[in-house]
Amino acid sequence: MKKILHRPTLKLAIGMVITFILFTGCSKEENTINSDKVAKVQVFVSGIDNVKTGSLKASSAKKTTSNKSIPVIQTVSVRLDNEHYMQATLSRKHGNDQVSDVAGLSKANAAKTAGTTFKAAANPLPTGVTYIVVVYNNNGDYVDQADYTIGGSAPAPFELAADQTYTFITYSLNNSSPLPSAETVSLSGAKLEDIAGTADLLYTRIDQMVTAGPNTLNITLKHLFSEITTTIDGSQIGSIDIADNFYLAPHFDDVDLALADGSLSYRNLNSNGATVQMGAIGGTSITSLPTMIAHPSTANGILKIGAIKIGDVIKNNVEIGGILITPGERYDLNITIKKHPQDVGGLIWAEGDLVYNTNTDVYSFSQSAGDGNYFPFGHLYPYGDGREFDRAAANLGDPCALVMDGNQWRTPTKEDFDILSGEDDISEPRVIDGIDGAWYPTIDSEGVFLPETGYRVPPNSAILQPREGWRWSTTSLWILWAGRHQETGEWYSVVSNRDGGFSTVDWGMKIRCVRDLN
Repeated sequence: MKKILHRPTLKLAIGMVITFILFTGCSKEENTINSDKVAKVQVFVSGIDNVKTGSLKASSAKKTTSNKSIPVIQTVSVRLDNEHYMQATLSRKHGNDQVSDVAGLSKANAAKTAGTTFKAAANPLPTGVTYIVVVYNNNGDYVDQADYTIGGSAPAPFELAADQTYTFITYSLNNSSPLPSAETVSLSGAKLEDIAGTADLLYTRIDQMVTAGPNTLNITLKHLFSEITTTIDGSQIGSIDIADNFYLAPHFDDVDLALADGSLSYRNLNSNGATVQMGAIGGTSITSLPTMIAHPSTANGILKIGAIKIGDVIKNNVEIGGILITPGERYDLNITIKKHPQDVGGLIWAEGDLVYNTNTDVYSFSQSAGDGNYFPFGHLYPYGDGREFDRAAANLGDPCALVMDGNQWRTPTKEDFDILSGEDDISEPRVIDGIDGAWYPTIDSEGVFLPETGYRVPPNSAILQPREGWRWSTTSLWILWAGRHQETGEWYSVVSNRDGGFSTVDWGMKIRCVRDLN
């Protein structure tokens, strides 16, 4: 540890000697009391604190949660040609995954000392990382600073006046490079200038009262820049032969850090953005090195692609925008090239609800939003057929599997419904051909539309609660419920269990079939 101290001038030293001579009459007891007023502050860094964020609606503009928290998953799609589109999913890393991939942080346990309780650090700093701690008194005046290295020799503690509150500012670039020292000005004017936007800037402020004797300062640092790792999956199309000129924007090349509150002043906006270094081409999937992004919070983050060639699909100057990027977060950006606009999570959703023609014994899909039959749970035949309440083995099974169009269709599972709606439900109310329903966007103006249907109960009753959408899964008595609440008129969408007496297997609901992409 290199301790940066300001030593007394010669004039001051002479004055101290004179003072000592004048006050030799002071008692030994009085000197002992003064020494007891010294607070010795030992510094420990636990690691990098996770950013505590919540979730909100993803994809196109949705209603947000009441606390306007940060989306966990966001999905944006861009059409490449008449047959293909590019779906970009930006996902926040969780918990221990919030570690900086640039620094390759180790998972070693943070150092502990007897009698000290540490806050659990998700991401301990690895050996060799340098950081600086700067101390200011309660008036904001500069007091001292020291630079440290993780894994280095035990640092000497700060010696401060006891029973005082001090401000401790800690910063690091999450690497082993020497750090710029803080100027000896007051806290309100202290700043670090010209920090590269490609760095992994870490910062924290702690205000703490110190007492006479040993004190411990436990530090957890926070990222101030974003970090994004990009993966391109072209497995549905072919090998990736070209992937040039990738950028993430907006990005500033330089920032100034205000030590008082960690606020950043952004300078030199890069016209392209931060360069994304993609991995080797030739396979069906490539992953970039982690890319640092220096920017204010933005609701219009953009991935720029200069050129990409996957199989026979060639596209130049592609931009995927509308992504919310929050400073300090770690993200995975997964880009999948897809063939079908009804593709959600590797499943193709039928464009209409299941229809059975009793006269011809043919299963097909409705061609208009209001069509489709009502099937009891796990039953091959719908209401009105005459066999709908006969639960003999010959009448049970998956009716979607009987659609003879060359594809292997099936009734969705509960898990399929969960994927359709997303971790943060992406559905929105929409009216098509005069019929209300739930819209699950996939690309541009396309998506999966589930009309409000209501349900039926024995014996062949009229449609109940027609403003609501009810569809069976194959998971025991689980349904997808989406539509307007019958009593309040409020929009609602949920994957729900209708067991426990609230419904029976004989309730009639519509079915939206799915199949695998390939």
